[in-house]
Amino acid sequence: MRNINSPEFSRNYGFNNEAEQQAIMQARVAIAGVGGDGFQLGLKLARKGVQTFDIADPEVFEPENSNRVPGATTSTYGRSKAEVFLEQVHDINPDADVRIYKDGVTEENVEEFTSRATLILDESELTYLHIGTSIARAARKRGVPDMMVMNIGFAAQVTSFHPQGKHTFERFMGIPEGMPLDEVKDLEVKLDRCLPYLPKYGDLRTLIAVQDGASLPSIAEGVDVASALGTSQAFLHMTQGVNNHREQPLWAPRIGYMDAYNLKSGVTRFPRLSHYRHLGHAAARDFLHLNPQASYIEEDRTRRFEANQAEKIQV
Repeated sequence: MRNINSPEFSRNYGFNNEAEQQAIMQARVAIAGVGGDGFQLGLKLARKGVQTFDIADPEVFEPENSNRVPGATTSTYGRSKAEVFLEQVHDINPDADVRIYKDGVTEENVEEFTSRATLILDESELTYLHIGTSIARAARKRGVPDMMVMNIGFAAQVTSFHPQGKHTFERFMGIPEGMPLDEVKDLEVKLDRCLPYLPKYGDLRTLIAVQDGASLPSIAEGVDVASALGTSQAFLHMTQGVNNHREQPLWAPRIGYMDAYNLKSGVTRFPRLSHYRHLGHAAARDFLHLNPQASYIEEDRTRRFEANQAEKIQV
């Protein structure tokens, strides 16, 4: 395994010290979902010095992933996202210990998936709330931070759930505490819960399409911001034991956001209030025809809606 004197990490010094680099290299990170933010965030952590990963993702790469995910190329279409991630991490650090779960996170493997983690990144799809709930519960059981990063437009947001905190993932999403996972499966995510930041330049028809069953669109700029925000927060988590006058990580209900398009950033303590404030601003601009207009590929929208409905029927 590499050490703090390995040349691969020499350029980290000047912005962090040896004790922090050692803490990073001893960290063990579990990432649920490497189809977008999780893939790029994980690679950044590998470049920063993380050497132990548990990666879960049941999907394969498709052409629609190539607009934002470094691992999605013509040579990887049809291949497991988790396997491609493993290969790219080993290209960075051949000694890295990467354990993959090609079935994704399930009720059967969530305990094993989180068993050696010191930090968990939940990048599972919010359309499957029971997965995020099972991850959050396992994180609390093990006393490990559960971090969630999401891109939206040219922006991204980040927060973490403290293992002993009262602001849990379930509370954040409006899920009754202790609700059985079989019942959580039937719940639908509410955008006012999960999107405290909405870009004022957004086309509201996009939100309508998402509420009708279309996937939330995602672009490279937003994923770049998400991976940068996530890596920075992960750094603060991993170096908590080092006394170096660092900021504390953001814990729910505090949520940080950053927008590369309009150069806005901030932290909110009131996610739902923030959602409606930003929504009102965007609606006013939309009404005055001040916002750019977006397009949706109708065929793709219909296909995803039907797939979502079929999934719910099977569950």
